[in-house]
Amino acid sequence: MLIVSLCFITSFFIFFYVDYTLTYSTSPIVKISPECGTLKDHRINMTVNGFNKNGNVYWEFITSKGIMDYYGYFDTNATGGFNDYTIADGLLPDMYTLRFFDDKNNDYIKDPNGAEVILDYEIPCNSVLF
Repeated sequence: MLIVSLCFITSFFIFFYVDYTLTYSTSPIVKISPECGTLKDHRINMTVNGFNKNGNVYWEFITSKGIMDYYGYFDTNATGGFNDYTIADGLLPDMYTLRFFDDKNNDYIKDPNGAEVILDYEIPCNSVLF
């Protein structure tokens, strides 16, 4: 009887653990460098991981007035990531919204069940000089 009870309890915990791990999800990781921009010689490095594997990630800069100003695509690798850059010299001073999302068929629309990450990006940087 004690062995049957221990087997039941062990089975319950294994079932609970498997159920928990299957429902757990994380958002993609997006790292931008620098974290804000300058008005000249403006290169933005993008290190991204966790989107759909071997797919496409669409990215866009949206102005504070809601207008899409600058955009592009990068192919993802086997981990759903890429490490690339863009030159953004044409962006005017503003607080931009920078969106990344899965777009397998390159139609500028987020894929159903695709991942999305939204960041703020300021041009020029509003940092305090010491």
